[in-house]
Amino acid sequence: MSSDEELTRIAAVARGGSGRTPLYRWLRARHDDFAALVDENRPSWKALAEGFAGLGLKASGGRALTGETVRRTWWRVQRDVVAARARRGAVAPPQVVVPLARPAPAASSPPPPPAASTTAPGGAEAALARLRAEMDIRSGRKPNG
Repeated sequence: MSSDEELTRIAAVARGGSGRTPLYRWLRARHDDFAALVDENRPSWKALAEGFAGLGLKASGGRALTGETVRRTWWRVQRDVVAARARRGAVAPPQVVVPLARPAPAASSPPPPPAASTTAPGGAEAALARLRAEMDIRSGRKPNG
């Protein structure tokens, strides 16, 4: 038995016990081509389910495919392919951009009140009132009168 035949037999065993449906494996193996097809037009998932059934593909447990099953399986395949590519470094994970500096206050707005110390006279109520006033100024709201 050649090594290619051995690999083919082991691949069949490995794929058969993956816990993934034949539809998932079909979509995963053809991810990029199917993604391009789906991007061309908004697909009819019901029609796709009928097409996949024509190829002999079934849902888990041998049930007939529905449009919803195909759609959800496709989204799982997409998620898994993106994660696998990120693990391999093929595609950088999306970056979240957080601005570090606050925008400068508008020239017409009054300067913010001085920072309140925790031991300021007037107690907690006065400190809370100063905090609310500062928040109103920074948000552009009119001060509470």
